[in-house]
Formats: sequence, structure tokens, C-alpha cells
Amino acid sequence: KGDYMFPIPTGKGSISSILQKSGIRYYYLRNLPLYTDENGKIIKYNSKGFTSKKAAEKHRQKVIIDRDEGVYKLNYINELTARKLKPKSSNAAADENYYSFSLRFFTERDNATATKESYLHLIESRFKPYFSKIAIKDLNKGLIQRFIDQHTTAIKNTFVILRQTLRKLYSLDLIPQYFYDGLIKPNTTAPLHPKQALTHEEVNLFLDYFKGHNLEYAILLLFQTGIRIGELQALYWNEVEILDDKHGKLHINASWGKTELGLARKVTKTKSSKRVVPFTSSKLVKLLLEAKENSNSKWVLANQVGTGPIEKKNFTNRYFKAVGKRLNINKPLSSHVARHTYISHLVNANVPYTTIAKLVGHDTTEMIIKVYAHPINDEKEEFRLVENIYL
Repeated sequence: KGDYMFPIPTGKGSISSILQKSGIRYYYLRNLPLYTDENGKIIKYNSKGFTSKKAAEKHRQKVIIDRDEGVYKLNYINELTARKLKPKSSNAAADENYYSFSLRFFTERDNATATKESYLHLIESRFKPYFSKIAIKDLNKGLIQRFIDQHTTAIKNTFVILRQTLRKLYSLDLIPQYFYDGLIKPNTTAPLHPKQALTHEEVNLFLDYFKGHNLEYAILLLFQTGIRIGELQALYWNEVEILDDKHGKLHINASWGKTELGLARKVTKTKSSKRVVPFTSSKLVKLLLEAKENSNSKWVLANQVGTGPIEKKNFTNRYFKAVGKRLNINKPLSSHVARHTYISHLVNANVPYTTIAKLVGHDTTEMIIKVYAHPINDEKEEFRLVENIYL
């Protein structure tokens, strides 16, 4: 009877392609039947995009093998059985659809304005079409995994939304288990923008270009302290402490960015980002003292009229990207490269990760280890490091 109700269909569908505006062509599986539901409707495979026809064909063969072996049919029957055996919820909260819960959760959450807007946009564009008719009580891991498998971009933020909302639902006893555990991230097709630290030679070449420039102090400050561009934008002159002709401290108390009132000073990215950053450079001390004396603004990185900081995009494009091309530095340059270079060179100098995390405003050493502590590939250097460890 079960085989009669849920026959496995035949057919292998087709492969179609779509050329994106970015110039990348994606290939999709179309009209590939998987199983027949309890109403006699043939359910077809919901394909993600593949970057080559060969990859799409390989995946199609795998799906067909799984289908013919009854994998999709069995998953559906198990899901259907679990749904029918599940007792009716007496909790009205469990009857709410997952999309509206996620929307309310992130609307009420105390995130930075730009971050909140990013999450809410993703919930509206991605979660609403899939979850607006799915009640919280009907959620299951398979349903969520199939939602994930449809997407190859914005994977990180999608998983942030899933992790936080599913954790909340589980803590409220609205779902039987924490469905986030065990979810598999799909391969992303989003272009990667790997950060590359500048070498000592490239840093010197870059800084030499700005000798005598009216913003030489700001460029040098980024490389000498590793502060974020938003922290430099928010910095006041009274937060720059000069100790002597060689030493100084930056008191990072705020960041610059989008708020409900527009661009303004706001709280730092994390609690650890509010910090004091020391620097040792007689040249930087001299440049800062000269810049402060010539400034008619409270802002360290003031715009032309002194009413606020220089706009980030303008600063990055003019003083990093354009200059990098002019100097033939074949690495993606932005103001963040100065921070990346600062941290990388501290790692190479064997500064303890906990100290680096404190200097750059990270809550933990996890990011330092993950992004900057690259493995040593030089065999001679490896032998040198393990030489006479205990002598």
C-alpha cells in the first residue's frame, strides 16, 4: 500500500543555465522528479546553482541514484509520519509562523543599526518566501536543511539568524530539539576577498608615498595602531594622549557608523573594542602634534569644513586603492589592510595572542588564530623552531 501511495517517479529532468549580471554562468537542475506525496503530486528537486555543467551533471546522477534507492521517498514518509503523530500544540506561540517570529526577534534585538538592517533585509527577502506559511510547531531539521540548500550567498548571516532564533525557540520549549546542531553549510558561490598583509617593503613604499601629505599622520596612525577605520573616524583629539617624544596612547571610546539618527559616533563594535592602544614612534608623535596644532576641529580625521570625519569610502578609495595601483602593489588595498598588516606582523613577532586581541579590540583570540596565525611552510624555519626546546 505504501508503494502504491508513494511511487517513485522516473525521468532525469534537464540542465539549464542562467548568465548572471556578474558575468558568471550558473547551471540548474530542472524538472527532476523525486517522489510522489500523499496527494499524488510529484515533488521535484529544488536545485541550487552550479558553476559548471559538469558539476551539475555529477550532482544530478547522485540525486537520481538516491531517488531510485528510495532515499527521498523514505525521508518524506518519515517526515509525514512524524507530522501526523505529533500532538496538536496547545501553545498559541507555537502556531506562529517561523518567519514572523524571526522578524520580531531581530526587530527587538539590540543590534547596531546597520547590522539590524542587514538581518531584517535577509529575513524579508529569504525567510519570508519559505517560512511565512510554516508554523513553529511544524519546524524540523530536514525542512531547515532544504531551505539552506537553496542558497549559495549570504550564508554566514543566514546561519546567524538560524542559530539565534532556533536557540530562542528551543529555550522556550517551542521546538523539541535545537535544530541548528548538525545543519550543513552549502558551498558558497560568493566571490572571496582574501585579506593580504603588506610586507615590510610594501608598507615602507606605501608610507613613503605620503611623506609631507596633510594626512600622513592618519595613514601612519592606522599602520602603527591597527585601529579600525570607524574608530579613527570617531576619534577626538582629546582622546590622543602624548606621553613623550616617542610614546603615546589612543583612547578608543567610540566608533563611527550608521545609527537611527544617521551617521554619528556610536558605541564600539564590542565591549573589548573600548580600549587603550599604545604606540611607539617618534615620527608619529611629531606628526600628531603638528596636525593637532594646525587643526580647527575636534576630529582627528576631520573633513574639509571640520564638522565631522572624512567619509570612509572617499578616504579608502583615494588614499588606499588609488595609491596602491599607482605603486603597483598587487594586493587589494583598503584602510582595513593597515589593521590586517599590524596584526599579522605582531603574530610574526611572536606577540602572545591574548595581548594582540587586547590591543586590537577582539573579545577572544579565536579570530587571531583563524585569520592571522598562518602555518609555517618553510621547512628550515620549522626545524629552527623545534630546536633545543628544553635546553
